[in-house]
Amino acid sequence: PARVAAVKPSSMYASGSESLIKQAREIQEEELHKFCVRISKLLVNQDYGNETVDSLQRLYLIFSATKYGRILPPDLLKKLQSLLCSPHSSEQLQALASAILRETLYFGLHSLCSEEVQDSRTVSYVSAVILAQVRVKDEVSALVHRLLKCLESRQPEAQSTRHLLPVLSKIISLSPESLTEDHINLVSRKLVDWLRYASIQQGVSMSSGGFFTGPRTRQPGPITEVDGTVAADFFTVLCVGHSYTDDQWMNLYAFSMIRKWLLCYDTEGSGNADSAAEHKKVLFIQSVQDDRSEVDGSVMSMVSATSTSSRLLPPKERLREKAFEYCHRLIEQSDRSEHSYV
Repeated sequence: PARVAAVKPSSMYASGSESLIKQAREIQEEELHKFCVRISKLLVNQDYGNETVDSLQRLYLIFSATKYGRILPPDLLKKLQSLLCSPHSSEQLQALASAILRETLYFGLHSLCSEEVQDSRTVSYVSAVILAQVRVKDEVSALVHRLLKCLESRQPEAQSTRHLLPVLSKIISLSPESLTEDHINLVSRKLVDWLRYASIQQGVSMSSGGFFTGPRTRQPGPITEVDGTVAADFFTVLCVGHSYTDDQWMNLYAFSMIRKWLLCYDTEGSGNADSAAEHKKVLFIQSVQDDRSEVDGSVMSMVSATSTSSRLLPPKERLREKAFEYCHRLIEQSDRSEHSYV
């Protein structure tokens, strides 16, 4: 009986989900049109309450269940694009608008390619739609230009550029040739900064406070190593803290895409050829298999001897050097973790 009780909720959930998807697929065009008209009226009145959110969620379910099988009425399409591109829209509404537009039949992307959209959160949601709908290479190139312009610019206090790196990673997978040599050098310099120069202080966090006191801002403390000691070297994905600064989040995202970046772009150009990627895979595997004591000795002494001149290296070469230092620090942190359990 206990086993039956444990299984029953999941089976009920599965059958309920299947029923909703079936209803979404079977909805007739006339009924869908009426539903879209109702949503348009809500958006015209700028009614962004629970009813609008619930309706947009239902609309997303209908379109995702049919997967590029339906088209939005022009009026609602325009309103969803406006909702998506407005920096004043809430993130929940932008996310819903982006999700719906990704699932519709292809529509012209000219209105989404406007240079007026500058804040990183909006650019990330717009980019997701463009990458799902793109048909022309020039549209990807325009997106890359906007993305990198946004990465270079100083964002408002409430905005974060970390929304943009997952989009850039997807562009590398879909259309690596869209990045010019100048683009590659720019991103390489940014990756060096994010990987090597993130803060080693924790981000500001809020305590819940007591019964008679409200939330309080905690003074940020130092980042620690995996064994609890204060971090004396630069920040990595293995560092520990209660909350993280924006540049630490960029460090985490940068590390998640560094292997893909190095395998994709050769040191002598864009290097999208398969042979270059295979060559880098071999080098990567060989470096992992090297004896640790050898790395600790001759290789690290070489790195330290050349660190003062590393800023003179071309951006891609300097990135490879900093990526190596980062990986060596991860090995050192892993050793520290092993010793802490001995």
